Amino acid sequence: MAKIILVSKHVNATSWQLAQALKSQQHEVVLLTSYGEVPPEDTTGIEFMGYFKSWSVLEGFRIIPGLFGLHPQILHVLLDEDQMNPAQMILSTFAKSHPSCVLTTSLLNIRRGLNRRNPVRYLVEESDIITCPTVEALGQLRGLNVRSPRQGRGILPPVLDLKSEFAVNVFHEDIEEQFFQALETRPYVVIPFRETHFDPESENFVRIRTMAQKYKVVLWGSYSHWSLRDRKKFAGWMDEFQCGHNWTVTGSLSPQAGRQLLEKSTAVMLAGQGFTPIEMTDFYMKAIHSHAVLILDSKQSSVHSDLWKNTVNCWILNHDHIHADLVKLLAKPHLRVPESLSEQLAEDRHLIDSSLNELNRLYNRALNHLR
Repeated sequence: MAKIILVSKHVNATSWQLAQALKSQQHEVVLLTSYGEVPPEDTTGIEFMGYFKSWSVLEGFRIIPGLFGLHPQILHVLLDEDQMNPAQMILSTFAKSHPSCVLTTSLLNIRRGLNRRNPVRYLVEESDIITCPTVEALGQLRGLNVRSPRQGRGILPPVLDLKSEFAVNVFHEDIEEQFFQALETRPYVVIPFRETHFDPESENFVRIRTMAQKYKVVLWGSYSHWSLRDRKKFAGWMDEFQCGHNWTVTGSLSPQAGRQLLEKSTAVMLAGQGFTPIEMTDFYMKAIHSHAVLILDSKQSSVHSDLWKNTVNCWILNHDHIHADLVKLLAKPHLRVPESLSEQLAEDRHLIDSSLNELNRLYNRALNHLR
């Protein structure tokens, strides 16, 4: 197995789970991150280096002697988005010039675009291995001037952490308990809610209204930042379509209440919202732990695509005509699905391990070319 330095600006669920997954496959892992970051649990054999205060050029040069004195075989740069800082540039440049080191880049979200003014473009072109969370994201790399004809490319979505659980369901505030008592009267669908203002022409609001015409809609989020005028307009607009008493906004909920919300829901609708692959994976983990039924769109289901089977363990709406598919879905007598993804994963672990196995294959192939 290989000695891997995993470079991540933050220690979050994505970077920590990848480090743990690599360690579980017998790799020797060093997690290089920002000063002040702390691991969420015992490092269990992962070497933790919270070094960078500013991720500057100077810091990048200063750490190189000690870092490459560890004789890493793989430098793996983990980018949450398509932007990078000076220290990451220095480290990747040095790794590429090191004859016994494989430069790997995981690009988890392409938001700005890989134009010639974006240094991430050149990192992608120089890397020995590139991973993206979906086939669509990999397709956005076409046309780049890749230096190595042997560059390995693969799908690596954020790792699903099925070991972690929400805390025990104990409410911290009476207001949360009262909120759930009010929801017990009829079935409800949860929709994550992060709208900045009310726009009756927005497709998101049209979907909320359409859903509220059949099910009670619980908007998981807050609109406390809205103006009073926008709140009144939204309430009036829902009244106009005869669903004024069929929606509510949760406001801030504790993690315990968040799990309870999902557990008792008829379904959780994510379709049509522009979540990043990291955000999608977080919702997936919450839904799996709470046994919630997900309503996704075809673009979202490309993240961890091996998991999702339309009409079997979730509902998938075509991204190009979400509203039409939603209307058809709501014509069904219920939103239950025949299989539980949680039970399926317990029996079929390879659905999660397959992407990590592919990464190992790319590692081994690249290392063999160096020998």
